[in-house]
Amino acid sequence: MVVNSTGYWDPFELATINEPEAEIKAERAAFVEQPRNVNTEVRESVSRAIQRTFPRSMAVLLEAIVTWISGCPHLDQKPLVHRSRLVYTVEAFGGFILTVAAGVWAVSAHLWWLLPFQWLILSGRGWALFNIFHHATHDTLFKSRRVNEVLAFCVSLVSFSSSLDSYREQHIRSHHTRAMCTYQDVEAPLLSLGFPTGMPKSFYYRRLTYLILTPWTYVLYARYRLFDWQRGEPWYRKAALWTFAAAMVAGSYWFGFVPELLFAYVVPMFVVFNVTGLLGMFSEHHWGTLLDEPARLRMVLLVHSRFLLDEAPAPTLPTARRIRAWALWWLRLMGYHLVVRVAVLPSDSSPHDHHHRHPRTEDWTRSTFERFDHVVNGCPGFAQYQHTHAWSLGEAMNRVFTRMSAAPLPDPALDEQQTRGVRRLLARVRSVPASPADSSPANLVPGAPRLANDLKTPRT
Repeated sequence: MVVNSTGYWDPFELATINEPEAEIKAERAAFVEQPRNVNTEVRESVSRAIQRTFPRSMAVLLEAIVTWISGCPHLDQKPLVHRSRLVYTVEAFGGFILTVAAGVWAVSAHLWWLLPFQWLILSGRGWALFNIFHHATHDTLFKSRRVNEVLAFCVSLVSFSSSLDSYREQHIRSHHTRAMCTYQDVEAPLLSLGFPTGMPKSFYYRRLTYLILTPWTYVLYARYRLFDWQRGEPWYRKAALWTFAAAMVAGSYWFGFVPELLFAYVVPMFVVFNVTGLLGMFSEHHWGTLLDEPARLRMVLLVHSRFLLDEAPAPTLPTARRIRAWALWWLRLMGYHLVVRVAVLPSDSSPHDHHHRHPRTEDWTRSTFERFDHVVNGCPGFAQYQHTHAWSLGEAMNRVFTRMSAAPLPDPALDEQQTRGVRRLLARVRSVPASPADSSPANLVPGAPRLANDLKTPRT
């Protein structure tokens, strides 16, 4: 690990093979990390404030709450309880069922103002179920492969997703290989969602906003889940899924629960779930970047953790300013970071870089503490590469889009059908040169050498 005199970490500082081209230099510059993204001082500042303000018993409880919301422990902190894999599984399934029931009750009681809260919680419970499905894919859920398959089947049924075998083919044999985050990665959303690399960063935000606000997005998403993803599945899998769907529709019609089904299940699982999925996807990996770097280096650099916390206000601030600063801190913690934690990043979603480094050996039920131990004591097998992280969902997305913008445009030799769609998309952006030879970030974005500075002032 090389940290220069300013405290910034440059993973390419020791690279001595062939001087890279200008566009690769710009791309590499976007991966230089500032101190806050490689250390946990933000979390330690909050811990110090709690320790000097509250008695020990209350401080321990507050520290546990902050650690759960943020996804980042503080130095020498131990978990209050050890949650087993069984507890995680029961929480995921039980929480999903109870949240659906709460939504049904809210609609029946005409308490419409409760529904946005139920939608956010159910979306999060959907992603908690997906985490169970994900660990079943890696065979790290339970020792019994049969139990893992049954649980994964139940998850795929209630969420109308692909089967375990189909997802394993995509995830293990594509995403967890040399193809990770490339245009050959089946999970990469670069072309299918219209996010080619090398575009101005503002383009990605506009494109994401367009997808979220366009109803057609959700129509296509529903089609994928109900039809496209099911085409290659065996007949008994299709029969089970459509029997489940028919039973829900027939049962709700028979008992007069059609509004309840629509607002307590369909809207959160086919609209809100899609929105939180887009936010999670474009805050998790640096898609389509560093394509010319070695596979091992790409694996450790193209994923980061997403912590949810602000630095504690300085204790030296004047009293009035300190009160205002702490009021804003608590407002953001409860009104922003907590919402993201519940709806977008539940369970063990935060330390995703740790999962990619240790997909089979991690103790995923305590991955936040295990990753922190690696940060402090060196990551086994990856000691020369810092763990990196963002401190809010907005900062994580800003890092992803900054680095995608610094990468070259897609290779014209990509699949013809995909390339045609991308070229049409690129043609709509006037600032993009028509010739691939002019597709360096310096030509695409005014002031491209300042791309690394975009990371120094993270979005909230």
